[in-house]
Amino acid sequence: MKAAPGKCIVNSINLEDGEEKLAKMCYLLKRYGAGVVAGTIDEDKIEAMGKTADRKLEIARRLYQMLTVKYAIPETDIYFDPLIFPVVTGQEEVRRLAIETLDGIKRISAEFPNCHTTLGLSNVSFGLKPYARLVINSAFIMNA
Repeated sequence: MKAAPGKCIVNSINLEDGEEKLAKMCYLLKRYGAGVVAGTIDEDKIEAMGKTADRKLEIARRLYQMLTVKYAIPETDIYFDPLIFPVVTGQEEVRRLAIETLDGIKRISAEFPNCHTTLGLSNVSFGLKPYARLVINSAFIMNA
């Protein structure tokens, strides 16, 4: 980050390993004035990665509080990534996860209007052939 021109955005932090690693990253973010992608994952042993909109928002709230209050990261430097699971597996338990992610994005954006959201789409169609991935990813983007 020291050598990069302009503002860096670190991809990414989360709470999967607890707060210790996050604290080290926040020191570097502050030192170099970098933005950060904050993934909605925490240390929960059963459901670390938030699957529902409620869970995504719950983790985002916790990250927001830590980042802005405890570590004084400007809210405009935070990019929440509500993450998404592959939705084309045919498994019933993942059937609604794309909808939950879209709802999570809306709710995070409404609660934290000075923060940003981002989403990597590669997981939404993981496992499909290239053309099918293009189609489903395009449809997903248009609905976001």
